[in-house]
Amino acid sequence: MKMKKILLLLLISFMTLLTANAQNDITLSCPDDIHPHAIDLGLPSGTKWACCNVGADKPEEYGAYYAWGETEDKNYYNWNTYIYCDGDFETCHDLGSDIAGTQYDVARVKWGGSWMMPSYEQNKELIDNCTYEWTIVNGVRGQKFISRINGDSIFLPAAGFQWYDTLDGEGRIGRYWSSTLYPAAGSAYCLSFVSYDASWNYSDSRGGGLTVRPIISGTNNIILSESLSNASNQAIYNIYGIKVATYPKGIDNLLPGIYIVNGKKVVVK
Repeated sequence: MKMKKILLLLLISFMTLLTANAQNDITLSCPDDIHPHAIDLGLPSGTKWACCNVGADKPEEYGAYYAWGETEDKNYYNWNTYIYCDGDFETCHDLGSDIAGTQYDVARVKWGGSWMMPSYEQNKELIDNCTYEWTIVNGVRGQKFISRINGDSIFLPAAGFQWYDTLDGEGRIGRYWSSTLYPAAGSAYCLSFVSYDASWNYSDSRGGGLTVRPIISGTNNIILSESLSNASNQAIYNIYGIKVATYPKGIDNLLPGIYIVNGKKVVVK
């Protein structure tokens, strides 16, 4: 009888290990390990989502936490440390109804180019056009959003949120700022999820520390200075001579700038 119990425990441990490995064997849509990438989920608006958070180097990293409209992270989050209010939620400064692409947009400030914070509508479009599944990537829990249109995906870690000097909800909750102001005083919309659900119309206090997942709105305007008809599967290099992608598949994920393919210039606007 004792031997049967031991065998049963060994079997349970083995199955747990297999499950854990299966959860970590996640295929993401990044073409290489040079992050961030703009992932094309085939969304109707043409919006592309970044593969990782502001402040992160990999899709599974949390990155930094920001109060809404602030562009630097900090150790303490409340109304007294929020620079765009005078001590409480009723005294929040007017930054506009949407801060995307402005001086208050941490994605634009930190990453430059066409990167920006997603709006309420873009968060809604993501959830409406994706299925989502709770999964683990390299030991980090979060939601994988899988496009119903083309099957590509992004992974948003459950990074929780910060209030005072405490990180709450880590591994259980994801809250990502949108660029859109919420009608109630002192709040802004965010994308929020738990293991079994996701919402685009959640709101949070502007003074709290949330993560940010940037987007590129619409489709890049690609200008080929010369014909690249014979450049299939050629490496794409940035102006520093570093390989960043492969032509033509990788060109849609490039940030605006000048690139070299097969000795010819490619301008991405």
